[in-house]
Amino acid sequence: MKLEIDFDEERLGKAAADLYADFVTLPIKVAYKVEHGPLFYKNGLGIGFAKFTAQMKASEMLAQKHKEELLKAIPEDITLSLTEILCFDKQLKIAMHSNAITVEENGAKVEIAPLTGSGMIDTETLLGSLDITLPKLSAEREGINAVMEGTTLHVDMKDILGGKYLLADGAFKIAKVRMEQKELSKPVEMDFAMEFKTEREAGDYLMAEIAVQFNQVGLEQLDSTANGIVEQVNFSMKLQGISMDALQKFEAVNQKQLEMTDAMYAMMTETDPDKAEAALKRAEAAQEEFMNATTEALKALLVKERTKVSATAEISKDNAKSSMRLSVGYVGEALSGSLEEMAAYLQKKPLEYLTLDADLDFHEKHLTLNPSPQAQQQAKMGFDMAVVQGLMTLENGVYSTKLEYTPKVLKINGQDKSQEVLPMLEMSLSQGR
Repeated sequence: MKLEIDFDEERLGKAAADLYADFVTLPIKVAYKVEHGPLFYKNGLGIGFAKFTAQMKASEMLAQKHKEELLKAIPEDITLSLTEILCFDKQLKIAMHSNAITVEENGAKVEIAPLTGSGMIDTETLLGSLDITLPKLSAEREGINAVMEGTTLHVDMKDILGGKYLLADGAFKIAKVRMEQKELSKPVEMDFAMEFKTEREAGDYLMAEIAVQFNQVGLEQLDSTANGIVEQVNFSMKLQGISMDALQKFEAVNQKQLEMTDAMYAMMTETDPDKAEAALKRAEAAQEEFMNATTEALKALLVKERTKVSATAEISKDNAKSSMRLSVGYVGEALSGSLEEMAAYLQKKPLEYLTLDADLDFHEKHLTLNPSPQAQQQAKMGFDMAVVQGLMTLENGVYSTKLEYTPKVLKINGQDKSQEVLPMLEMSLSQGR
């Protein structure tokens, strides 16, 4: 059995399809072998309705020029083996693995361990999970040794919003990166983790959250001008109150962007002078339609008392931590009018449609992260002045403050500072317009 994969020019756009065609041989052809259940014996015992196996070689998918370049660098090719078993409970079990790869060129050597993957998908709901692992990747060249270990990707597909928008949780991690170089006094070591989550909120709204952690030791050795690089960074962001209406309208924006790109592409590649003017008019019309779609999407983006953006950040260096937590909510009216009118409304009086909740703890040791001594001194003077004015506290070398704002009411560290701060803030905002 053969499966052919081709690009849908209508969905992808002619400009992008032509670009991909320069790199990929279309259609991509994949030969599947099928065994019918209930039992399978070839390459191991299996039980189910059917078993599908396939091998996909990278060289067979690439355009001729790139195929020759690949096989010159990797004569053994890159092969992905795929096995799928349709179980009796209507679950599709997936297993995949690639071959080990070694590339040697100009004194450099790169080794990539076999990539493995597994998953389970419900054939009725299309929900399930997928795991991909790359155990090790190493590179050597002229006294430099680098290795990356434990790269993993996990995706848990758990819901479909409106029968169309997939909600999933997942994690991408690199357990260890280590680089040794004769010029360095010690190895550079790093690790990275990113987690994402999407969930359905009441009323068919959507929440999306992403969290990132990065750790390093010795990275400052690679940049002699670096005054300081943090040893650990934790960052997360959450967006709440994303409506179905906004999702649909941003999908329309993507479609109009494709149409605009194609119209511009057709205009730039038109060689017939008699057709050039018509192509220009189509491009101008497509650009206007894109702007109109963008305007409608922005109107749907901000929902009164639903839309909220939250972020947290924490850095560690020199046995000290600094952190920030920020949450901004929208409590204004629904946006209307043109793009210019909406921008004018949002710039005019932001203190009337935003709520804010923020905490800041900044350790004085981290002033040195700014490479300019003058900037460090100015920042410290600003923090000290805020302490004198009661806007911040200083304890054990940590400057702290807590802000709570609802329209026309500002509390700092529990004290109402509306009359003292808001008039100056409004004046500053009005002068900045």
